[in-house]
Amino acid sequence: MKAELYILGVLHRGNFHPYEIKRRLNQAMIECFTDVDVGTIYYAVRQLAERGLLTAVAHQRVARGGMRTIYRITPRGRDRFRELLHAQFAAEGDLRETLYGPMLFLHFADLNLVAEALQTQIDRQNARLAEIRKLHRKWVAMLPTGSRHLMRHMVEQCRLDLRWLRAVLADVEAGRIRDAPDPARFAAKT
Repeated sequence: MKAELYILGVLHRGNFHPYEIKRRLNQAMIECFTDVDVGTIYYAVRQLAERGLLTAVAHQRVARGGMRTIYRITPRGRDRFRELLHAQFAAEGDLRETLYGPMLFLHFADLNLVAEALQTQIDRQNARLAEIRKLHRKWVAMLPTGSRHLMRHMVEQCRLDLRWLRAVLADVEAGRIRDAPDPARFAAKT
C-alpha cells in the first residue's frame, strides 16, 4: 500500500515513468523513513495500470535501446489516492510509519478529514503517554537502569510527537497548508 500511495501522489504532479517516480521520491527524502526500491515501483506501476488507476500515455526510447513507458494517473487513481491518503492519516501505529509518507502529500488532502485524524492521533498519543507514566510509577523502583532510561525515552518521544502533531493540526486548522512554491523547479533539482 505504501508504494501505491507514493506512486499515485507523485503522478499528481505530471506524467512520469517509474524511474522518474523513484527519483522524485528520493528528492523528497523518502529514504529517511521508508524503503521503496525501484523494482517495487516498477511492479506496483504495472499493477496500478492493470487496475485502471494509471494509464500509459507515451513511450520513449532510452539510450541503451529499450523503451520506457510514461504513465498518467486516471480519475479512478485520483479517487484511490485520496482514499489511501486519508486512511494513512487515520492509521494507528508509529507516527514514522503512518504519517511521514502522507505528509509529503498533505496539500492534496481534505483538510477537514486530516484535522479529525490528527486530533485522533493526538488523543492516542496522550493515552500512550498516560499509560507509560502509570507503568513508570508502578515499576520504577524495580526496574533496572536500562529499562528506566528506555521508559524516559518513550515519555520524551511521546511529548515530541504531541508537539509535532499539535503544530501540524494548527496549520491544518488555520488553512496554512500549501504545495511547494515552484514544484517544477523543486522536481528539476537532482
